[in-house]
Formats: sequence, C-alpha cells, structure tokens
Amino acid sequence: MNKPNQKKWVFLFLLIGIPLVILVFLKSFGKNEYRLEPAESLQIYNLKSVNCTPNEIDGVHRIPEFEFLNQDSTKFSNKNLEGSIYVADFFFTSCPDICKAMTSSMLRVQERFKNEKELQLVSFSIDPSYDTPKVLSSYAERHGIDTNRWNLLTGDKQTIMDLGQCGFYITAKEVMTGKSASLSHSDKLILVDKQKRIRGIYSGTDQDDVKRLLTEISLLLLEDNGNIKSETK
Repeated sequence: MNKPNQKKWVFLFLLIGIPLVILVFLKSFGKNEYRLEPAESLQIYNLKSVNCTPNEIDGVHRIPEFEFLNQDSTKFSNKNLEGSIYVADFFFTSCPDICKAMTSSMLRVQERFKNEKELQLVSFSIDPSYDTPKVLSSYAERHGIDTNRWNLLTGDKQTIMDLGQCGFYITAKEVMTGKSASLSHSDKLILVDKQKRIRGIYSGTDQDDVKRLLTEISLLLLEDNGNIKSETK
C-alpha cells in the first residue's frame, strides 16, 4: 500500500473511529445532566380512623363515592373525575380566615396546570345552607375560578362533613361554643390519583407546602408513563 493510501485510511479511521469510541464511552459511563431521573417514590397514604368505616380496595384506602350539586346546579360526582387526578379542599365562602389563602393556593394550581387536561380541582363547602349554587357561582366568578376544571360543590352538610372526615381524612365539623355553633375545617389540600387513592396532603396556607404540591402533581402526571414508582405509607 503506497503512502497516499495509508494516509487516506488513517484519516478515515480518525474521522470515524474516534467519535465512535467517545460515543460508546459516554453511553457506558457518562451522565446526561439534562435528563430527568425517575423519582424514587410517590407515596400512597393508607390512612385509617377508628371512627370511620374502611373504604378499601386491595387493602388501600380509596375516596368513597359522592354526588353533590356544583356552582351551576348540576349534579357532580366522583364519576366526573374518572380519568383525572385532582386536588380537593374543604371550605366555605364566608370563611373569615384561612379559606382566602387556600383559594389562592388552589388558584396557583389552576394557573400552573391550565393546559393539563388530566388535572381537576374540587372544593367542598361545609356551609351548604348558605353556599347555594348561586353563591358558589358568584364566588367562582369573583376569584377567577375556571369552572370547566374546578368545581365548587354543595349538598347535605353531614354527608359532606363525613366525606371530609372519613374520605379525605381532614377536619370538617361543626363546633359548639356555648349556645352557638361554628364551622371548623382543615387547611389541607389533598392530591388524589386516578385510582381514588390519596397521594399527598399539603397545607394550603404554607407556600412551601404548596410548592411541594405543584412538584408532586407533575410527578403524579408522569406516573402513568411508568417513570414513577409508588409506595404505601
């Protein structure tokens, strides 16, 4: 082989061989800093209460079935949430303190995931005698709530409170103070998956906790793609 041909083959080797070696090395030992690594776990909350009848499937707590009226006087049930993950809270429109912060936090969720079709939001009123569909509709309009994806529900008070206490495992009750009664409810926002399992509990008045909620919604949306594992708590 003459020298010009030798130089030609050496050049071709350098042109093709070295990049190939580098590619194999990076594939075997390199780390892509821009690829999202799967989360180790997104837990399932398997809560129990001695005062509640278990609602379990395969030993895991599920949100019980429910049906109430929404802000449009339309029946809304858990069936309307099939195929979606959702965030739920319990409130009342005349609430003087924490409800404003909770609604603000839910609005953050609405805005962050405004283009996400698999996410819904639900707010249950624990003061249904005042929070009629008309009142809820006015509240939604006043706060910029997108009622195509976020439903405000009203119905029988005791049924709603039982759902809060034994379904979502949050405080929702009427408290007697002397001769007068007042409403008491948790500030929690509850993340529920498509299998009606509780996947996260967050304070709606703590902005760091709300940030965690936003992150874990994204993780739960990824779970359907098999990128996230879950574990029971």
